[in-house]
Amino acid sequence: MKQTDWNEIIKPLGIDAATWQQAMEATDRVVQLTTTAGTYWLKKAAPARGIFRYHALNLFSWLLRLPLLKAVPQPGGQAAIANEVKRLQTLMAAGVPVAPLVAHADDWLLIKDVGTSIIRAMKNPRTEQPRRQALFQACLQAIKAVHQQGQYLSQAFIRNLLLQDAESLSVAFIDFEDDPLTVMSVAEAQARDVLLLVNSTARFFVNDTAFFQSAIEQFMQGHDAAMIDALRTTANRMQWISRVPFQGLLGHDYQKLKVGILALKDL
Repeated sequence: MKQTDWNEIIKPLGIDAATWQQAMEATDRVVQLTTTAGTYWLKKAAPARGIFRYHALNLFSWLLRLPLLKAVPQPGGQAAIANEVKRLQTLMAAGVPVAPLVAHADDWLLIKDVGTSIIRAMKNPRTEQPRRQALFQACLQAIKAVHQQGQYLSQAFIRNLLLQDAESLSVAFIDFEDDPLTVMSVAEAQARDVLLLVNSTARFFVNDTAFFQSAIEQFMQGHDAAMIDALRTTANRMQWISRVPFQGLLGHDYQKLKVGILALKDL
């Protein structure tokens, strides 16, 4: 994109040419731009991830018959930017709350800030447990709404869910550089959304497992049968993780994983 072209984009946003150029030349791949008109995020193309990790994860998935754990290729470079633009446009058209796409070129995209970090609120020692519970339920409800539109996410870790409004607890989604549909079905991609969210939030409910499991069970009510079946199959085949010996020696990370796996038991 020529300088005259992006000048027409950034000027109405209150971003001057020098600030834009500095952001484009910064080593950081994601750069925050704050103006009187709002906050924006410039996301630049990144190298593809190493192919070995895909082979290793796919082998693990095949050996344990766990299709939800298949590696979803992240192409990197211009292909990743193109993929994220396409997915953002598709999700926006379906009414899914994602960061509004402001502009894009072959090797970058610009999105509008869409909310605050939920993971940061969860981690904050001043956050009371009822608030964590409410945030988790809001995340589940938001993902269920996505699935009811026949859509799916990409990286549904809690770090990629943002709080749009602190009172209504509306949630928005970010990070769409890959597309799970390249290696799995829609039902499997939706089940993968749940698996990623549950296992990235279990750490906050190690001492609150009854609520955690109950919230997930409520989420499942009225959900698509194919998604539930895909998630049930994976969860049941992973239950061995919760039965390994000498669990007391495996530390807190194991306990967090165990909480997530057990919460999906007997769906």
